[in-house]
Amino acid sequence: MRVPAALLCACALPLAGGCSDEEEPGRSVTVRTGATVRMGADEYRFDPGRIVVRAGGREARLRIVLANRGSLAHNIHIREGERDLASTRSFPEGRRRSVSASLRPGSYRYVCTVGDHEELGMVGRLEVK
Repeated sequence: MRVPAALLCACALPLAGGCSDEEEPGRSVTVRTGATVRMGADEYRFDPGRIVVRAGGREARLRIVLANRGSLAHNIHIREGERDLASTRSFPEGRRRSVSASLRPGSYRYVCTVGDHEELGMVGRLEVK
């Protein structure tokens, strides 16, 4: 029996994706400085999982509106290393909160600090370029 090459490739792609040691952050968005990013949170992830801000090498202003779509409380903390640059308080399901930050060009991360949510993968990447 001959198997079409397209079928073999389609079956091999998911296997190849599992070989990486680096976790994928999920959906990625690219915005300009001054933008508002609408983000969802559930157990245990942010969507989008990666934000790129195009700022022309200058400081960028960003606003994130986080909608809690999960069944647990969530929050968001934007961090440089272990230092919080901006954050929301924890809030229950069905609610929204926003956070704004001015960020220099560089790499940051955002996390949920409720319980062990960060350890369970509730993290994202933010880059200012």
